[in-house]
Amino acid sequence: MSKSNQNEETVTDILEPTAELDKQILSPVKETRNQAIRYILWGLISVAVNFATFYTTYHLIGLEYQVANVISWVIAVQVAFWVDRLKVFDHHSKYVFREMGKFYATRIVTYLIEAAILWLLMSVIGSPAVLAKILGQAGAIIGNFLFSKLYVFRNK
Repeated sequence: MSKSNQNEETVTDILEPTAELDKQILSPVKETRNQAIRYILWGLISVAVNFATFYTTYHLIGLEYQVANVISWVIAVQVAFWVDRLKVFDHHSKYVFREMGKFYATRIVTYLIEAAILWLLMSVIGSPAVLAKILGQAGAIIGNFLFSKLYVFRNK
């Protein structure tokens, strides 16, 4: 074996463990980024279901708007659970109902966080309602993603 081949092998031997370490470090970051992108894109389905259900129950059926809103929220969260479980996090376990309970609990928490952001921005600071709603929704979306990834659908 020539001296240059020995050097190449030595360089490869040195760099290979580093490349493997890079894969281990970058892979979770890439996975989280891809999940976040899927979360936003697939999340549009639950938003559409929420609006369609609200429109149907309030405008077509004639339910009181708060009742229509609760019904549309529950149905949209159920759709979001299945979409997140199967399409966003590709999570398969035998504990579906436990995960569903966690999912609803975390959605209630982020709803309360959004309500607190709205109250703080609108009632305390005096921000415009649209800005407050956008920031509240942003907080809820980020919270929902993190809760789903780190708590509801985490792989043990």
